[in-house]
Amino acid sequence: MTQVLLVNPPIYDFAAYDLWMKPLGFLVIARLLLENGFKVEFFDFLDRHYPGYRTADRPGGCGKFPYEVVLKPDCYQTVPRVYKRFGLPREVFCSFLAGLKKPELILVCSGMTYWYPGVKEVVNTCRQFFPGVPIILGGTYATLCPSHARTTGADIIFSGKQLNRFIQLMESLTGQTFRLRPNFWLTPAWELYPRLSYLCLKTSFGCPFRCSYCASSLLEPEIYQRQPEEVAREILFLVEKHRVNQVAFYDDALLFKFDQHLRRILAKLQGQKIFFHTPNGLNINDFTPETGWILKEAGFVTIRLSLESSQPETVASAHKVSFKKFEQLITWLSQAGFTRKQIGVYILAGWPGQQPEEVKQTIIVLKNYPCQVKLAEYSPIPGTSAFNLCQKLHPDLGLTEPLLHNNSLFPAWNFKGKWDIIREIKELVNS
Repeated sequence: MTQVLLVNPPIYDFAAYDLWMKPLGFLVIARLLLENGFKVEFFDFLDRHYPGYRTADRPGGCGKFPYEVVLKPDCYQTVPRVYKRFGLPREVFCSFLAGLKKPELILVCSGMTYWYPGVKEVVNTCRQFFPGVPIILGGTYATLCPSHARTTGADIIFSGKQLNRFIQLMESLTGQTFRLRPNFWLTPAWELYPRLSYLCLKTSFGCPFRCSYCASSLLEPEIYQRQPEEVAREILFLVEKHRVNQVAFYDDALLFKFDQHLRRILAKLQGQKIFFHTPNGLNINDFTPETGWILKEAGFVTIRLSLESSQPETVASAHKVSFKKFEQLITWLSQAGFTRKQIGVYILAGWPGQQPEEVKQTIIVLKNYPCQVKLAEYSPIPGTSAFNLCQKLHPDLGLTEPLLHNNSLFPAWNFKGKWDIIREIKELVNS
């Protein structure tokens, strides 16, 4: 039996929080391997319930990652924040590896482009324990920055999400023929975790909008919505099997074609005691007066909305939102029974050319409504049109150092007193 090691790396950043954060696509790959006779060993540095390192669950099953303070890279020296390594200690991973039989392949996933130091750590550690074993790196960083990803030391950089290409690669490396069970991806390999406090799923792939700052269309260029019956079956199966009733949707456009899609899914879940969360912002234009009532009745407890700004002429998205529509929606949600604590509104901060006063004004305006303000700090993502704009304003941003993509840097803002102004904005949010 071919043994494969799968690793989800730690995060190096100024801040990180387990806000329903699981490597869903990686768990689907794990299912594919298991169903084709592979022995899968799995290590997730971000598993908050790892034996001996469990951290407390907060509402919705979320919580803080364990962390340690680490030295800042040179390009972060002027940032007045503490740099950290989030996740299980390296010694825990080393103990795990020491107890393994030598694998034939090692697969490493990746998230944000500026989290690559964690990827390098994993690759280097695996090299020490298993020299000569091929290491394949995939995920968001490998897709958006494939040239830089080669500097991690991985043998193969797998860009994109094309399942057929991945299967061809695995067949060429292992000599095995893969078989695909219909809808195998309905059941990510959640059993690889000893304990779960929430589940995640996608009811759709891709996004009909083309916001200039977003990488969704680069990562998932095709738009596809799954069959409502299929999604409902998955939710019921996973909730019963894992005895977890907190479910987060990873969709980029969850309310798209609401009556034909999500509404039908929720209708098949009536009577179930499941609590739903939407960490990705919902498109305000997709709401009707009835939508809030349906979501409330179905068990939604976390609603996140994408407003971006109270001044729509400056908004960088493809779905301009009038503030009047936002006001209507807040009224509808309140009437449906959603509280201020349950409604979060994302506003964009750090957009190239954006003035800080605009952000402050939006925060002040939103303080008059029953919602919580959530700063969406802009990160320049390679391949997006906004990234090209950023490069014109800041030629040093380039493609050679993904650390400069970090949203905590506010990399598109470069003016006198920048960090004092950012501090004022964050204090205004929290006041």
